[in-house]
Amino acid sequence: MLIEMIPVFIILFGIMALNMPIYIALLSAGIYMQLFINHMPLQGSVSAMFESVTKNSMLAIPFFILAGSFMAGGSLGPRLIDMCSAFLRNMRAGMAIACLLSNALFGAISGSPPAATATFSKILYQPLDKQYGEKKTLGLLVGAAGLSAVIPPSIGMIIYGVVAEVSIAKLFLAGVLPGILLVAVIGIYLFVVCKSDTQIEKASRSEKKRSLKRAIPVLILPVIVLGGIYGGVFTPTEAGAVSAAYSAIVSVFVLRDMDLHKFLHVLKDGCLTAGQVFILIACSGVFAQALTVTQTPQKLVFLFESMNAIGFLVILNIVLLIFGCFFDSSSSILILVPLLTPTAMALGINPVHLGLVYVVNLTIGMFTPPFGLNLFVAQGVLDKELVVISKAALPFVVLYIIGLAFITYIPNISLVLPNIFM
Repeated sequence: MLIEMIPVFIILFGIMALNMPIYIALLSAGIYMQLFINHMPLQGSVSAMFESVTKNSMLAIPFFILAGSFMAGGSLGPRLIDMCSAFLRNMRAGMAIACLLSNALFGAISGSPPAATATFSKILYQPLDKQYGEKKTLGLLVGAAGLSAVIPPSIGMIIYGVVAEVSIAKLFLAGVLPGILLVAVIGIYLFVVCKSDTQIEKASRSEKKRSLKRAIPVLILPVIVLGGIYGGVFTPTEAGAVSAAYSAIVSVFVLRDMDLHKFLHVLKDGCLTAGQVFILIACSGVFAQALTVTQTPQKLVFLFESMNAIGFLVILNIVLLIFGCFFDSSSSILILVPLLTPTAMALGINPVHLGLVYVVNLTIGMFTPPFGLNLFVAQGVLDKELVVISKAALPFVVLYIIGLAFITYIPNISLVLPNIFM
């Protein structure tokens, strides 16, 4: 069986090595397995593609992507930054921590690290660079943006939930404490390494009050989305629709940030991003179906049956960290979850906890060379060399790995809230 699978991996990684789209690699490898290993007609592959993208929970993905696009395209993001800056800027590492908390709050709305990187790089690079220097600034901008993938709502969690058939509401709730933990780890680091900001003028009470008032339209959204989900008002999918509609209405009609041209541009960008995600999901459906028919996951369970859960998690972390360096998080989830999750289930690992292990690991890949997406976004926005940005991000890679160790080996960090509330 192992010999039969060698051409599959040659096709999969060979096509990606040729710099062709990942969805072509997944589809080609899946079709090869169906035709030459499983000896099945292609009709089943077409059905798998269709079924993969017609699940109701998938609708949440384009909605949250659109919400992030409106946040980045209007003044909602800058309002959030102004509020955090007004309250924190004159304390030690105040501007850096303001950037960190702004990213955390942004993550509670958009779920998109690239959108966070683009938004905060445009607004905060110059003041942060003036205060802390280029290296710390670049590292902070690409590293803190990763919080958008961990703090709910998270697009990565939605994809994992659909592929692994795990409650998305539970995953969202499970991401709260890991997100807070990562904010705390990074915040302590910033407090230690960043010099005092006391030379920055302290915001007056009226300025704080004004900035808080301006940020109210942004701060309301996480309350509506997460409160609505856990209050039983709407499902995560409906929450995505509410988030997108709220962001659009506030940006266009209340704050008047966008004219028709800009509104259509934001819609276009959101649709393109959603289309890229959905074609990946469709093609991964063929790959996952073919793997299931070959019984590869069951054979991996047999391979790891003598290993305990801790040992498996060590190997899983290493595999995910390596994958994250070369593939985007959506692709990695779609490739690895069907392959490795049955083994984790057989070893008694909670699927909700496992989802956070996947998401945090692959978040690190968002700002890890050579193919971290946040790095490329920052390069495009700031016109900096990729090598410079990559070196600046390395301390944040270490910080996330420290947080990952706690999240991986103390499952209750992820599970305590779902166990209490659901």
